[in-house]
Amino acid sequence: MAHLANFLRLKIEKFRGELKMGYLFKSILILLFLLGLTQAQEKGKIIGRVVDEKTGEGLPAVNVVVKGTYYGAATDFDGKFEIRNVNPGTYTVEISIIGYKKVTITGVKVPAGGIADLKTIKMEETVLTLEQEVVVIGEKPLFNIEETQSRRTITAEEIQIAPVQNVKDIVTLQVGIVYSDEGVHIRGGRTYESAYLVDGVSVQDPLAGTGFGLQLSPDAIEEIEVITGGFNAEYGQATSGVVRVKTREGGDKFQGRFSYKFDHFGLNNNSKSNFNTDIFEFNLGGPFLNILPGKLTFFTNGSIGFSDGYTYGRTGKRPGRLYSSLF
Repeated sequence: MAHLANFLRLKIEKFRGELKMGYLFKSILILLFLLGLTQAQEKGKIIGRVVDEKTGEGLPAVNVVVKGTYYGAATDFDGKFEIRNVNPGTYTVEISIIGYKKVTITGVKVPAGGIADLKTIKMEETVLTLEQEVVVIGEKPLFNIEETQSRRTITAEEIQIAPVQNVKDIVTLQVGIVYSDEGVHIRGGRTYESAYLVDGVSVQDPLAGTGFGLQLSPDAIEEIEVITGGFNAEYGQATSGVVRVKTREGGDKFQGRFSYKFDHFGLNNNSKSNFNTDIFEFNLGGPFLNILPGKLTFFTNGSIGFSDGYTYGRTGKRPGRLYSSLF
């Protein structure tokens, strides 16, 4: 009986171990699936059609490469191509095939979760063996007639020249959006009816369900997309609008920036507009460990702010400098 009890005990412990490993394995699979789903929502794609300039017929087996990346595709029998899972950003597309002049298209803008349509690309036939390129300067159309959503995209260049300090200030500058009662209202909707996403992850307040629950420096933003109507079903719990933020990534060269903002100049110490505020911001990015295969980059950003608030200069007692654990 003792041997039988020991045998059953070993069997039970082995079964428990296998059960725990099964739960752990399933949890890892679910986590990887969710991470892949998040990444898929943020990536876009490039489409188009390559034809012969004289005949207008589609050219098959044409190489379409996004320069500086591993993205690429080949055209089908009708000359159509599609490059999927492209990170949002601005690229240069190179199109080449033997017997035709190489075509280079610059300024191809791939939006987050959107499509960059290059339309019809005409290639000129040649018999020369010398390198001959046709460079087409990419131009942004005034509007896309195939767009089903009411969206506005704010790039990093536009954010840098705008007088803003956070995402809320950038969003409220758009048409149909106002800030009142300590909340952002899109097209008259309530604050909790809007969705806020950073790189595909929701950053709404988990308790109140309102507002942008993340303090993000404008220097760390690559692109902000504000969708005010007709958005797809992939955005759950959003009936008023969607705000999507794409953070910056490192590039091929080292780049950095430091800024210091303040509102006290010595002559306005007793002014009601003086909040005794100091804001320090910095960022640094570039390549990382080029000895490894592939392309690995990094980007880091930091922002620190000190302020006494509106009470400075309005009351008889000045609080000095208030410190807190929130940076």
